[in-house]
Amino acid sequence: MQSFPFIKKSLKEIETYSVSGKPLQPDLIKLNQNENPFDVPLDLKRELLDELLRQPWHRYPDTFPVDLLKALAGYTGHPVEGIIAGNGSNELMYTIFMATVGAGTKVLIPTPTFFLYEKAVRVFDGTVIPVPMHDDLSYAPEKILEAIEREHPSVIVLVSPNSPTARSLTLEDIESIVNAADGLVIVDEAYIEFSDHGSVQQLLQGHENLVILRTFSKAFSMAGLRVGYLLAEPRLAAELLKPKIPFAVHAFSALTAIRMMEHRPLLNERIAYLKEGRRWLEAQMRTIPEVEIFPSDTNFLIFSTPQAAGMLFQRLLENNVLIRDVSSYPMMERMLRVNTGLKEENERFISVLNNNLQVAR
Repeated sequence: MQSFPFIKKSLKEIETYSVSGKPLQPDLIKLNQNENPFDVPLDLKRELLDELLRQPWHRYPDTFPVDLLKALAGYTGHPVEGIIAGNGSNELMYTIFMATVGAGTKVLIPTPTFFLYEKAVRVFDGTVIPVPMHDDLSYAPEKILEAIEREHPSVIVLVSPNSPTARSLTLEDIESIVNAADGLVIVDEAYIEFSDHGSVQQLLQGHENLVILRTFSKAFSMAGLRVGYLLAEPRLAAELLKPKIPFAVHAFSALTAIRMMEHRPLLNERIAYLKEGRRWLEAQMRTIPEVEIFPSDTNFLIFSTPQAAGMLFQRLLENNVLIRDVSSYPMMERMLRVNTGLKEENERFISVLNNNLQVAR
């Protein structure tokens, strides 16, 4: 007898999301999830907790967070009618797919990229049209344009800067793709604050088939509070809002996001620190003969060594240094990912990495 015949067939080969590692502890150097190593400032936390105590816990928050949307409009310069906030950008990605993807819907996804997009397409019984990156893990816009002409996908997903490859598309390439597309183009800018290329937000004017996703999880130090948002032409946003889960943004999370946007100098200072840390990590790793390092437009680096990725991952973990094994992604055999942390965390990672590779020499 088939197990659980009421479960969709498309789910049978999909695995539950998991992250390898160990529980968070004081001596763990955690550089595996591209988080901001700086927490929300303690004095701001206290202010927010006081505000939380004054809020009515027995009442629903706004159906859609009005004050947060107004703050996002001020922060981004985009009309409030064209902004939707969600419980992280992942929730908004599912919202977009609820509005656009059904059985057989073609979704073009350059690969390798953030795995959740392909997973979500399969959950909605869509068809993934993969377009491989170049061998150096850079985008292949010419292949994307060829696939658009050949397949006429209903949705195109562009994660730029990309996870896990750390590479970006240029504004010109994205504009060419948006102009060529018959369907919706999603540009996921989760790491845009760390990018040297800048946002494609200027393309929203005049392109009704473009939607931009962003998150507070990376640059804003709010991975634990789950806030994301999308920008789109207001009429498109109105359609995407229809399947949106109401009350999804906690009032406390919304308030924290508003307060963090008011601290631009602090945000800019932290972003500059992390970008400098990335450059330091890259320079140090280039001095290790066994390491091949790839260019990055994010707060993390991709690298490979002659060792199997899983083996090196475990050896570092035994030394309380947690990074990410990304070798299961297509085209990324033997590759690992490390995000930049505090200065002492970066130094510890380099020391442990070098020591483990020296042992293997």
